[in-house]
Amino acid sequence: MGARGIAAAARCRSGWAEDSPDRAVRQYLDAIAVLRKHTDERLYLRCARPTIVGVPSVASPAPSILAAQVARLFFDRQLSKVEIAARLGISRFRVARLIDGALAEGLVRIEFRDIPADDRDLAATIEARFGIDLCAVAAVPADRSATDDGTLRLARLAGAVIDGLIGPGDVIGIAWGSTLAAVVREIPARVDSGLEVVQLAGSSVRLGRERDAGELARTLADRLGATHHAIYAPAFVENATLRVALAREPDVADAVARFGALTLAVVGIGAMPSGDGGPASSLLRSGLLDDAEVARLAALGAIGDLVVHPFDAAGQFVAPDLAERAVAIGVDDLRRVGRVVAVASGVGKAAAIRGALATGLVRMLVTDAPTASAILTGG
Repeated sequence: MGARGIAAAARCRSGWAEDSPDRAVRQYLDAIAVLRKHTDERLYLRCARPTIVGVPSVASPAPSILAAQVARLFFDRQLSKVEIAARLGISRFRVARLIDGALAEGLVRIEFRDIPADDRDLAATIEARFGIDLCAVAAVPADRSATDDGTLRLARLAGAVIDGLIGPGDVIGIAWGSTLAAVVREIPARVDSGLEVVQLAGSSVRLGRERDAGELARTLADRLGATHHAIYAPAFVENATLRVALAREPDVADAVARFGALTLAVVGIGAMPSGDGGPASSLLRSGLLDDAEVARLAALGAIGDLVVHPFDAAGQFVAPDLAERAVAIGVDDLRRVGRVVAVASGVGKAAAIRGALATGLVRMLVTDAPTASAILTGG
């Protein structure tokens, strides 16, 4: 792009000290023109709108995480619009609009700073190592307090990512768990009656109202102004025959019928008990499996679960008989979704997250920096 163009772009930052506001405006517009002309060269991005000292401005909303991701893939990683569209499951026309918007809103600069802050290097390494479409890693601030466990930062980043992925007419499935409960609260509210929210698994009173799949689906549907498809049944029943019968009941059939129409699924990743402590799994906390069943899963090598489906370290699903009793989305339906976003954190979950990525179901991951490091180092 040349030293002159880079220098012009570099001057587009908050806190310019210019003798003339008019001159500052001209420099800013010239820099954007240079960046438009040289979009085939490697650029770094910063998600912040430049503000020129001395020029009245109206604060604009924070740019969407999706716009930032698209701009990064286009400018920084040199992917084509068609490649980006295929990777994120959106149209190439929407990709083009997001790129134009990123340029017009001043996203393109010499550095990159996500809002909320994320660790790009860790995210890119996980994407490359595991071959997934998207990874976002919540960064740990240097001034983090001793009581800050990072849950809110993770939830805000995940909420922003999911909000950016939701498009017109999407059918969104949601599972259960405390992490997903925090994420749902951070997804920006909208009113879109064309959206649908589908409960992915039956309920359990032992999880508590906030973490229960039914409550999360209702809350998300309310936040989006979407149609709600609930499962009024427990997550597991006594036998496969009862499960088939329940699936025909109107209170269950409505949601089950939408499993095949899902365009986006949001799930957690559960971890089985280890020597370091108890289970970090809503499936086990729900009390739906007795001690003998949990012991059998351990003997089969299960290290984690997606929704209600246990898997081993190689990403193979184990105990298929459990799925036959589960009032929940099946592995095949989940695999057909395409855009499955998993939100999970905790160094103790690193092995379970690696196993979940090995299943091939999870194409997008949101985690935090300590967990990402443990995933990569085998922790």
